[in-house]
Amino acid sequence: MASQEKKRKALEGVRIIDLTIAYNGPFCTMNLADQGAEVIKIERTEVGDQTRTWPPFKDGGTGVNDSGYYAFLNRNKKGMTLDLQSAKGKEILKKLVATADVVVNNFKTGTMEKLGLGYETLKEINPRIIYASASGFGSYGPLSERPAYDIIAQALGGIMSITGYDGGPPVKVGVGLGDNFTGTYLSYGIALALFNREKTGVGQKVEVAMTDTIVSILEAAIVNYTMTGEMHGRVGNIDPYTAPFDMFKAKDGYIVMAAASQLLWEKLCNVMGRPDFIDNPELATTGLRVKNYFTIIKPAMVDWNAAHTIKELETMLYEAGIPHAPVLDVDQVVNHPNTKAREMVVEVDHPVIGKMKIPGVPVKLSATPGGVDFPAPLLGQHNEEILESLGYSKEAIEEFRKDKVL
Repeated sequence: MASQEKKRKALEGVRIIDLTIAYNGPFCTMNLADQGAEVIKIERTEVGDQTRTWPPFKDGGTGVNDSGYYAFLNRNKKGMTLDLQSAKGKEILKKLVATADVVVNNFKTGTMEKLGLGYETLKEINPRIIYASASGFGSYGPLSERPAYDIIAQALGGIMSITGYDGGPPVKVGVGLGDNFTGTYLSYGIALALFNREKTGVGQKVEVAMTDTIVSILEAAIVNYTMTGEMHGRVGNIDPYTAPFDMFKAKDGYIVMAAASQLLWEKLCNVMGRPDFIDNPELATTGLRVKNYFTIIKPAMVDWNAAHTIKELETMLYEAGIPHAPVLDVDQVVNHPNTKAREMVVEVDHPVIGKMKIPGVPVKLSATPGGVDFPAPLLGQHNEEILESLGYSKEAIEEFRKDKVL
């Protein structure tokens, strides 16, 4: 890592004013901060971002500066408190916007406008500003003013209807998929707008809605419905469009495997000792294998997997070139050699929590690599530094404190 730390990062020189809370917005700005952007996170005075109260906490604490959740999402950022309801708070933010490249928020639609800090106002201050927002339903449409969290987007976006097992209730995906993808899309949109601004010199508005995000990742479910009028419903671990593609119980755990092409199917048949499946006319095509999966293929695969350990199965499948993986618990993921080799769990030294391990940076750039360089800020940690950079005196800053602007 030492050699990488000396390299310039891709977004160095980009200043981002981060007004986001909870998950999708902080996840977006975290990704940008990891790649070198200077992210100034603006939080409510005294209480800060709501995730400061979300566990886990250091030694049973109760929040503000000891939340592991907050620490993960806000590494590599500077922290500032500001009362945006006050005239002085608005004045300070506008001064920051004049120096910035990007402003990001994920408030309920209309909140920034009510504060007098909407895009039309901020672009008058800085025509180059990129104004990025994430919300549950977007800035227009019949549901635009509704609040949302991830589970709301997963429900309305349709992904819960296809998650779970046949005959069972709809199930939320195990992680905040709507939040994660929305934050990723928003960082992608910001990068696009920055690239366009290099050519035009003008900023623009970037918007991502969580429900739009979920609709965009429904994959073939939408195409299948619009082309055939059919909905596949909840199908557990299988893929409704190819087979075999499933999870199986071995002697000592669970393993998944996928043979989504004719070549892989034939290799799997040979590994299983079932070359007769290759010549079986009922299994000759992908469509036929999907149709006859539960009656012909799965029973044979269940028996074959149950007769072997995970290690035995991995050896056979690896030698045959068939995609597969054991189903790992989180502790196994954290300690897996591949996770370590890819630096996907990294250690930071937080001033309150101490040494802690958090997810690393998934986007690997060869010339300008990102990285986790410093921990999440304490509440208001960089107030004085940021205000002095805007030209405020120590006396003025002390007045802000007395007036509870900070």
